[in-house]
Amino acid sequence: MAELGGSDQALLAMVTQLTREGWECHVALPGPSPMAARWSEAGARIHEVPMERITTRGGRWHWLRYALRAPGSILKLRRLARTLDVGVVHTNSLHCWYGAPAARLARRPHVWHAREIVVQSDLALRVERWMLDSWADEVIAVSQAVADQFPGVDPAHRSVLYDQVDPGRFSPAMAGRFRPAHDIDDRTYLVGSVGRIDTWKGIEVLLDAWPEVAAAVPDAMAVIAGPAVAGKEAWYDELRQRAEALGSVCWIGPSDDVGALMADLDVFVLPSREPEPYGMVVVEALASGVPVIATDAGGPKEILGQVDRVLGTLVTPGDPSALARAIIARHAPSARELRRQRTAQQPGGRPDYGAVFDRAMGHDDASR
Repeated sequence: MAELGGSDQALLAMVTQLTREGWECHVALPGPSPMAARWSEAGARIHEVPMERITTRGGRWHWLRYALRAPGSILKLRRLARTLDVGVVHTNSLHCWYGAPAARLARRPHVWHAREIVVQSDLALRVERWMLDSWADEVIAVSQAVADQFPGVDPAHRSVLYDQVDPGRFSPAMAGRFRPAHDIDDRTYLVGSVGRIDTWKGIEVLLDAWPEVAAAVPDAMAVIAGPAVAGKEAWYDELRQRAEALGSVCWIGPSDDVGALMADLDVFVLPSREPEPYGMVVVEALASGVPVIATDAGGPKEILGQVDRVLGTLVTPGDPSALARAIIARHAPSARELRRQRTAQQPGGRPDYGAVFDRAMGHDDASR
């Protein structure tokens, strides 16, 4: 996707790692990328191919447009794969259905990166299970919670690889920049939530919890950062107005320097109502040495299970009181001193993407 979401950042990190290991990487995007300079720095070549996102919100016109345009896009990807003589085709999302048929038509091995927990549609889950079983030589899942959705995939060809973050962008050493830039006192108990503001991310749960937090910790302030999701701008504006009415909540919208923001927090909160497939922002917070409060489901539960327990708290999804209690419990009068003693935490080891692609290219060509 030509966006700034977690899956896009993770793909960029994967491509950066692969090019450093000697792989030549080509990335097909549906349009101009806001990360164009970073793709170039990573050593990737970008190719624009019209593609639509799979979504249950689009209605029948979206699906009609998708059906009419998909064959042309698949043929363009097939031609690209053959022209470039690629060794393997990688699809970066369960909800991208172009790469699998393009790889099949081009007679190339296919690696499918599963980054979603499918809760919106049982039909979509059944279709994607069939596609992974039938059209993927290798499957990479971003968490065990994601992998568990696909019991039919041969475990020998299914890898759980945790996405990593760039330590140059997320580190305790980044602390001390965000607070002065936003006139926030160093003694303020700063609680933050960062990410795309989608309806299932639970930002309204944090806002519901905040009066209880503010009553117990008068010097507390919440920072909410992130862009609106296309088509949900009205809901985003409603949340922003609610936040501003609370007084001690700073709604800053999209941020150009999330690393500095993270490092200046006292606690990071991910209050998602639905299971997070992974939770890249949790990894970013941990890399910054910041304690995390997340809902007890999906990827964050796995991530926090691999780091120092002092850094992680799990709460029931959709429970403002439980979230408020967890935030209050994290408050410490010596927070400023604790921020200066932080060390980075990195769950999992370095993901070996190259081994997965090598394995895919070693598959028997007869099946294609």
